[in-house]
Amino acid sequence: MNAQDMSAVEACIQNYFEALYTGNTELLMGSVFHPNAHLYAADMGNGFVDWPMDEFRKVIESRPSPKASGADRRERIVSMDEAGPDTVMVKVEVLVGTREFVDYLSVLRLDGEWKIISKTCVIIKDHAEAAA
Repeated sequence: MNAQDMSAVEACIQNYFEALYTGNTELLMGSVFHPNAHLYAADMGNGFVDWPMDEFRKVIESRPSPKASGADRRERIVSMDEAGPDTVMVKVEVLVGTREFVDYLSVLRLDGEWKIISKTCVIIKDHAEAAA
């Protein structure tokens, strides 16, 4: 994979971070996630999660954005593993409101654009619970 492709994957992930922080679902669903993408988690408080993008959009739209709430912004790309010329696995850490997540993002080049096709996440710390 060339430097231009890696930059394009990084741009997708930076848009992901921006959309999560600002609550911009148009950016999230238009530029970041493939329409057929899914979000998976073993337990987000209600057991196993398997959300299509429409469900994830509703969750994002139903809450104030971290930016609107005045929450800190913290995110980083931990690793990017090229699995093939059109496939990259990206591990990120991101603070969304009071929750710290580790996300594993499967990013594919489809029709010339890099999009997240799968997100598997885990909450590693909830600062609201820690403060209680």
